Amino acid sequence: MIKIVYIIKKWESQGILSYHANLISLLLNKGYKGFVFVQELQRTPKQLAPISYPLVKWKVIRDILKIKPNVLIIFHYFGSPFVLPILLLSRVFGIRTVIVTDFTEIGFPRIHKSPIKTFKDIVRYFLLSFQLFLVDSPVCYTEYEEKVLSKMMFPKRKFTIIPIGSNFKINTLKKENYILTVSRWWSDRKNLHTILKVFSEIKENVGNYKLVIVGKFTSGKYFIPDENRYETGAEYKQKILNIINELNLKNCIEFVGVKTGKDLEKLFKKARIFYLPSKNETFGVVFVEAMASGTPIVAMKNSAVQYVVKDEVTGFLRNTEKGQKEAILRLLTDKELYKQIQKNCLKEAGRYKWNIIVKKWERLIIELTGEEIY
Repeated sequence: MIKIVYIIKKWESQGILSYHANLISLLLNKGYKGFVFVQELQRTPKQLAPISYPLVKWKVIRDILKIKPNVLIIFHYFGSPFVLPILLLSRVFGIRTVIVTDFTEIGFPRIHKSPIKTFKDIVRYFLLSFQLFLVDSPVCYTEYEEKVLSKMMFPKRKFTIIPIGSNFKINTLKKENYILTVSRWWSDRKNLHTILKVFSEIKENVGNYKLVIVGKFTSGKYFIPDENRYETGAEYKQKILNIINELNLKNCIEFVGVKTGKDLEKLFKKARIFYLPSKNETFGVVFVEAMASGTPIVAMKNSAVQYVVKDEVTGFLRNTEKGQKEAILRLLTDKELYKQIQKNCLKEAGRYKWNIIVKKWERLIIELTGEEIY
């Protein structure tokens, strides 16, 4: 029997269950024996509770050596110092290793005002590079990550591309007059301020449309690379509220908070358009959910988005406010174009069914271990 150890930081974010639960459950159903070490054990899904254990960093190496797994899969901790001894010892004891990188170019080192922060960035860069050298198979969500991470390695190594699956049924419902935008947490990177400005201009042309906003504002402080400054979630929220007042949008915007499961799926399937011009994404499962709902997409052509959304096939990728406005208006006014892109979305969503994604993981496990479960 093939034994797999999974190392995970947390099961959910903002109350939304991560995709790791689906992946691990499906591999268990396929006959792989699993052991999960997770930092936030109390939020473990019920079906995975029997195989989940608290992640204590100074004990986990001992636990791994006791289990003697065939494969070790690490989520969330790419670049963390505690992963380095795990990878080194795994090599010594013949344990095959996988790291899910979940990385964008903004993770590269920068020159900060503080020399300490600059030094930390440089150290992290060497940690990332050394971990890529040690791990048997780094897994990326799209070719975007592969291209970014290839800049670290010489000679260039092999990466495995495995996207995230979607639980949405591939179908649609009767469309209603609203544009949908969704984020687990809203921050400058998700570009809600741009969405509001573009929507205010669209509203003047098409009349009775609403903007439905799913998610909540992030807590804490984050860095804005293109402005070289930090901002808090509270500051960004106030900025958004100010824009809503200035543009007189209060009566045509609906904040619905965090939505999951069937509630979220229904919002996607009834939406006329999904609009999210994120500045940077490592994948963007919301784009897959939009496709599975037959809802055309408008987004920016950058990072992983350009590999998930096909420009002028499943939606439009435009990097300017003017371009995004024109794309949305085309979708709202050209019925034949809308129907074609809707059809393309439903077809493309088939690539992200979980049964297809788990087969990719099985192929990787077989490649690493040389063993197959029948």
